[in-house]
Amino acid sequence: MLATQRTRRTREHTGPTPHSVSIRAKMPSSKLPEHLLLERRRQEDLREEAILITKYNKMFDLKNDWERITDRSIQKNTVQRRVKDLMEQRKLELDERRQKLRELLSAEDEEYVREMEAKHETLEERQNKMCERAKLLKAKRETERQAFVEEKLDQQWREQCEELRGVLSRRHQDEVCVDRMQQLAAKADLERRKQEEEAMYAQLWEKDRLAKAAREEQEAQQQIERNRFGIKAMVDTLRTQKASLQAKKLEEKRLIAEEAKLLIEERELRSLEEERASQQKRLLQKQHKSSLEKSMKLKLQREAKEQQEELALDMKILEQLLEESRNEAHEMVERKHRRREEEQKYREFLQQQLEEETRREKELDRLIDVDVAAMWSKRIHQWKLEKEARNRLMRDVMETRRKQLQEKLQKLAYEKEVLKRDCEEIMAAVEEHNKLEDERVQRTKMINKNYESDLLAQIDHQKSKKDERKMEELREYNEGLQTEAKYQQRLKNVLSSATSERKTHPMRRPQFEVTGQKMV
Repeated sequence: MLATQRTRRTREHTGPTPHSVSIRAKMPSSKLPEHLLLERRRQEDLREEAILITKYNKMFDLKNDWERITDRSIQKNTVQRRVKDLMEQRKLELDERRQKLRELLSAEDEEYVREMEAKHETLEERQNKMCERAKLLKAKRETERQAFVEEKLDQQWREQCEELRGVLSRRHQDEVCVDRMQQLAAKADLERRKQEEEAMYAQLWEKDRLAKAAREEQEAQQQIERNRFGIKAMVDTLRTQKASLQAKKLEEKRLIAEEAKLLIEERELRSLEEERASQQKRLLQKQHKSSLEKSMKLKLQREAKEQQEELALDMKILEQLLEESRNEAHEMVERKHRRREEEQKYREFLQQQLEEETRREKELDRLIDVDVAAMWSKRIHQWKLEKEARNRLMRDVMETRRKQLQEKLQKLAYEKEVLKRDCEEIMAAVEEHNKLEDERVQRTKMINKNYESDLLAQIDHQKSKKDERKMEELREYNEGLQTEAKYQQRLKNVLSSATSERKTHPMRRPQFEVTGQKMV
C-alpha cells in the first residue's frame, strides 16, 4: 500500500543536515500581470448587467401589476356600469308598470264613479217608489180589515142565532160533562195509583224490614257463634298455655333436682378422689415398706450366706491343715507358722474383702434406694399428673355441666318471661275483645234505636203525608165546587147576556195536569 501511495508534490525539499530545507522556485505564470484588474472589471460588468436585468425585471413587474390592476379596475367598472344600466332599465320598466297600473286604477275609479252616478236615484224615482209601497201597505191593511170584519160578523151571527146558540150550549154542556167525567176518572185512577204505590212501598218496606230483621238475627247468631268459637279457642289457648306453664315448672323443678343431684355427685366424686388419694398413699407407703423389708431380708440372707461360706472355707482350710499336720509332722512348726501367717494374711484379705463387700453392698443399697426413690418419685409424679388430668377433666365436666345448667336456667327464665308476656298479651287481648264486644253491643243497640227512631219518623212522615193528601183532596174538592159554582154563574151570565162573547169554558182550559202524584 505504501508502494502504491502517490508522493505528495511540494516545493519544499529536505537537505542533508537536520533542519535544512530548500524551496523550489515557481514556474512562471501564463497569465498577464493585469489579469486581476481585468477580472475585477469583468466582475463589475457582470454586476452592472445583473443590476440592469434586476431593474428591468422590476420595471416589467410593476408594469404587469399596473396592467393587472388596470384590467381589474376596467372589468369592475364595466360590471358596475352594466349593473347600473340594468338597474336603470329595471327601474324604467318598473316606472312604466306603475304608470300603467296607475292609469288602470284611475280608469277603474272613473268607471266606478260612473256606475255610482248611473245607480243614484232621483227624487221623482224615490217618490214613485214610496207611492207604490204606500198603495201596497194600504191594500194589505184593507184585506186584513175585511177578514177581521168578516170573522166578527160571523161570530155575531153565531152568537145571535138562537138555534145555533142552543145547539152550541147543549154541545158545550155535553163537553163539560164529558170533561168532568174524564177528570173524575183521572182522579180515581190517580187515587188508585197512589194506593197501589203506597201498597207497593208498604210491601217493599215490610220486605226490607223482614230482610233486615233476618239479617240482624243472622249476624247476631254468627256473632254468637264467633264469640263462642273465640271464647272456646281462647279457653283452649289458655289451657294449652297453662299446661305448657305447668310443664315448664316441672322442667324447672327437674332441673333444680338434677342440679342438686349433680352437686351431690360432685361431692361424692370429690370424697372418692380424696379416699382414692389416701388409699394410693397408703399403698405407696406399703409398697415402699415391703420393698424396704425385702431389701433388708435379701441383705440379711446375703450376709448369712457369706458368713456360712466363710465358715465353710475356714473349716475346709482347718481340715486341710489338720491333714497336712498329720502327713508332715516334722514340718508342723514351720508350716504352722507359715499357715498362721497365710491364715493371718488370708484373714486380712477376707477382712478386706468383707469390708469391700460391705462397702459395695452399702453402695448397692444406696443405689437401690436412689433408684427406688427415683422410681417412686417418677411414679408419684406420674400419679400426680394423672390425678391432675383427672381433676382437670372432672373440673371441665363439672364446668360444662354447670354451664349447661346455667343455660337451661337462663332459657327457663326467658321462657318464663315470654310466658308472662304472652299471658299479659292474652289478658290484654281478652280485655280488648270484651271492650270491642261491649262497643259492638252498644253500637248494635244504638243502630237498633236509630232504626226504631227512623221507623217511627217514617211512620209519622207517612201519616203526615196521608193527612196532607187528605187536606189536599179536600182543598181540591172545595176548589172544584167553587169552580163549578163560578162556571154555573158565568154560564148564567153568558146565557143571560145577549151581547156577551162566546168564550171557552174554564174547565176546558188545560188547568188540570197530572204530574207524578199531584194534580195541579
